[in-house]
Amino acid sequence: MLKKKSLVSYNRYRKIRLEDPPHLCHEYKGLTMHASADPIKGIMNLLTEIKRCQDADATISAVTMTYVCIDTMAFLSMPIEKTKQGKEEFIEWVDTYLSTDRSQSYQYRGIDVYAARCSLLHAFSAESEAHKKDTSVRLFGYSDNGQHAFNRAVSHRLVIISVAQLIHDLTQAIEKFIAAMLTDLDLRRRVDSRLPALYNDFPFAS
Repeated sequence: MLKKKSLVSYNRYRKIRLEDPPHLCHEYKGLTMHASADPIKGIMNLLTEIKRCQDADATISAVTMTYVCIDTMAFLSMPIEKTKQGKEEFIEWVDTYLSTDRSQSYQYRGIDVYAARCSLLHAFSAESEAHKKDTSVRLFGYSDNGQHAFNRAVSHRLVIISVAQLIHDLTQAIEKFIAAMLTDLDLRRRVDSRLPALYNDFPFAS
């Protein structure tokens, strides 16, 4: 029988018919999951999707998925008592993990990245409510390659973000995040408790 892959959240997995014997499955909070579904792979899947967008020259799609990825990291790392990430968690994750080479003319600030995320995801524009309320928040434009471009003599607000550089920096940020999990047991508990909620793929029989 032909094997296929299914993309589901662990927390949405319900009684999908499997050819595999019972010992290849395991339980998570009462839900049966295929053993080949690796929770940490959910994070890697996000990076893979971003790279696919970049390789297809779908620049804005790559940026959109980058912001989705940061949202996801904020969700994984938020305080254990919270059930929903927001502005505070997003900004904290960016300020903690996302950085670029010191030679770049623009250095990431959590508030800038969050405002850019909101403007793109909610209005497909460069300006969000945060930009209107605070003129110190940078406006992002995007180029597919090269370096970030920020020249206060030209504009004190406009930053041209190199998407290739952003993706490179995001990859390094996730590496730092995973490394932090290895030494910070509290962070690891928070992440471990939420990883099963991420979309993942695993083989199933049709």
